[in-house]
Amino acid sequence: MRRPPVPIRSLAALLTAAALAGCGAGGDDTAVPGTPTDRPIATTTVADLAPTSTTTTAPPTTAPPTTTTLPPTTLPPTTLPPTTLPPTTLPPTTLPPTTLPPTTLPPTTLPATTLPQFTVAGDLDLGAQELVLGLSVEGRPIVAERHGTIGGRRVLIIGVIHGNEDDGVAIVQQLRNRAIDGTAPLDGVELWLVESMNPDGQAAQIRQNARAVDLNRNFPHKWGPIGDVGDSQYAGTGPASEPETQAMVNFIGQLRPDIAIWYHQDANLVIPSTGRDGRIRARYAELTGLPIADCCGGGGIYTGIAATWARNELKQDSDAVPFIVELPGSLTAEQVTAHADAVLTIAAEG
Repeated sequence: MRRPPVPIRSLAALLTAAALAGCGAGGDDTAVPGTPTDRPIATTTVADLAPTSTTTTAPPTTAPPTTTTLPPTTLPPTTLPPTTLPPTTLPPTTLPPTTLPPTTLPPTTLPATTLPQFTVAGDLDLGAQELVLGLSVEGRPIVAERHGTIGGRRVLIIGVIHGNEDDGVAIVQQLRNRAIDGTAPLDGVELWLVESMNPDGQAAQIRQNARAVDLNRNFPHKWGPIGDVGDSQYAGTGPASEPETQAMVNFIGQLRPDIAIWYHQDANLVIPSTGRDGRIRARYAELTGLPIADCCGGGGIYTGIAATWARNELKQDSDAVPFIVELPGSLTAEQVTAHADAVLTIAAEG
């Protein structure tokens, strides 16, 4: 910081004091000879000592900083008017019409399909050549067809009851073909053929019907509950609960055949019996080469069996022989013919 200048008055006082001190400091031994001591002393005033020219040094002037704060300038918002472009309309483009030459397909003539007339459960016309005995769960017809001599010994052949045991179909088809072309000896024999009483199971290649019921455990004689849905021998909700069973019960009850055969697989045998029943079974086994043996090692539950029901039903007024033939796993053409021949032989022999 700069020291402030000494005021003029103070400087003059100092100079006066210094001069007076100088005069007094010489004492008596400093007097000028010949000069009387009482010589008047000239007096110097401050005014006389003051310099004729005075320089005044002004303290520096420091201006306080000036801060100018401008008020904020707010510009009014600028709103541009909306720009609306005039709509552009393109001229419509018209494509020339494309005309394809007409395509004429030749008419398709499907061969006429004649379904056998459906006969509801009840009285059946056993004089008809073909009957619809009923419908399966999925609506497939269960058909019976008649060949041979009306009023002769009635022989019934059922090709399929378990849907995945259907090699019996080949035997039924050969019997039908031979009956039609006249090569089957059917004098005195009224031959009835049911290719399948389980068409749904056959189509799906499963043992049971479409409701998972084993139809050979569903017949009313000695029916008993077996298992549940999903069990291979599930017997249904009650005796003859299934439409396929009902159709066959109604048919056999009216037809009352003298001999009835159900084909199964693949135990490859004929179960023995006694009396006329045993004789006819043994003859069939002899003609086909099948052994006479008990079936299945005692396994399974055998209630509601079709052949057992038929035997019990028909014995009321006849000595009819309903039985099961267990085919091998598959049949050769020669075996099919042997089984067809065996059917015709026991039909003729009785």
